[in-house]
Amino acid sequence: MSNIVVSPHRLSTLTGMKILKSGGNAIDAAIATNIVQGAVSPETCGIGGDLFTLIWINGETKPYCLDSSGYAGSNVDISSLSSYSDIPLDHPMSVTVPGAVRGWYAMHERFGKLEISQLFNQAIEICSQGFKVSSELHQSLKSHEETLKIQESGKELYPSGKVPNVGDTIKRTMLAKTLESISFNGPEYFYKGEVNEAISIALLNTITKDDISNFQAEWIEPLSIEMYGKTGWVTPPHTQSYLTLATLKIYEMLDIGSKDIDLHTLIESYRAAASQRDDITYDYGNNIDLFPGLDTEYLKSLSNLIDLDNSSKFDKPSDIGGGTAYMCTKDKDGNAVSLIQSNYYGIGSTIGVGDYGFFLHNRGAGFNLLQNHPNSLKPGRKPLHTLSPTMWSVDGNLDMVIGTRGGRYQPQLLSHFILKILKNEDIENAMMSPRWNIDEFGKESVSEINIEPGLDKKITDELVNKGHKVNQLSELQNSYGPISAIIKTEDSWKATHDPRVDTASSIID
Repeated sequence: MSNIVVSPHRLSTLTGMKILKSGGNAIDAAIATNIVQGAVSPETCGIGGDLFTLIWINGETKPYCLDSSGYAGSNVDISSLSSYSDIPLDHPMSVTVPGAVRGWYAMHERFGKLEISQLFNQAIEICSQGFKVSSELHQSLKSHEETLKIQESGKELYPSGKVPNVGDTIKRTMLAKTLESISFNGPEYFYKGEVNEAISIALLNTITKDDISNFQAEWIEPLSIEMYGKTGWVTPPHTQSYLTLATLKIYEMLDIGSKDIDLHTLIESYRAAASQRDDITYDYGNNIDLFPGLDTEYLKSLSNLIDLDNSSKFDKPSDIGGGTAYMCTKDKDGNAVSLIQSNYYGIGSTIGVGDYGFFLHNRGAGFNLLQNHPNSLKPGRKPLHTLSPTMWSVDGNLDMVIGTRGGRYQPQLLSHFILKILKNEDIENAMMSPRWNIDEFGKESVSEINIEPGLDKKITDELVNKGHKVNQLSELQNSYGPISAIIKTEDSWKATHDPRVDTASSIID
């Protein structure tokens, strides 16, 4: 069996493979990959963000699921935001307690093999010696220049006070020092030590020191449903991950058995499920049994709303962006990890934490400001999360590990890619196939779809004839990925990374 790592950045992938070759397992590799990803691509993730993961242990028949996402602070006050329609992305109340560091240690404590300090070494070295700026990081630093470079944690990102060009080398010595302290002192340094106080100060005490020190990652039960002979596994609400499975299950209910995908039916399957997202996706706490999103009868009722010959009108989901990194690993012993970690909107809230070299996410922007709504901003509550990692099994054996970034678009991107695999399309062809997304739709609007180039004109014409408005894009979109995938074939394992993002990479050894 092979060791495999797929991530959005070649330095992250190389780090994960190095850990596997050093005797680490898939869990060790995923943690190390994630730490480096946050160092070299702060526009996607980092220690100021949240984490979810599905972990497959060889010999078992279902994955473990870890929720290491944070809650709103004790001093958030929805009434103080009454003049806003949404929580401002750079507001202290857009920040929830960052969960990634606790998540790494929870994963390692339960399943890790190497000393955890070893998992930080490569990121510390890269931050200290410097790394080359990617095109995506360049664009992010350019967009947030005025905000970031005046903060202590952001100064190193702007050598000589200017936005670095693509290919320039930058160092993050402040972050290196913070990572080194975490590796030596454990998560208590971050959650109960000096970083704790610095986070609370940066947020004007909307999150208190007690809020941070009391945070723990939670092992929870994943959700699953069977389709096309496989079982799909996802993280439960408060994440929207179920939408990928709901879309595919609705499509299966309507599938006439063709080996080809009917794009109209797939799009309408997603729209039907997504129209209900904001009503049923929130922090259920101990009442997750009340969640209806993957109930067969519920999905059947949604499938009955779909007209196979015309686009329908569904409610509009809220507009949500994405600054996220998805990575997956598998070791030669058959263990695997599907991990997603995020700052939410690019580099997050852009609120830096003292001179510790990192910025806080703004996952709290996933809350709404509707009084008495189950997803409204409230102390101690977790916001709706767009993160959507997946795992797949057949007869109790691991079969696929797949995920992507992309904010609320993740289920759109994943459902089309995964459906191609479920219909036995080659993984490389599935990765290169044109993708679609829907920016927005409302009760009185028609379905408006953006489609990458390369789709057969007969298909786009059919969509138009069925009432969809089609916007033909001129090139592949880096925001429509990167999807990372590990898939079992008849006699081996295959992996592929997404050509839409130039830093993405995969290694099989």
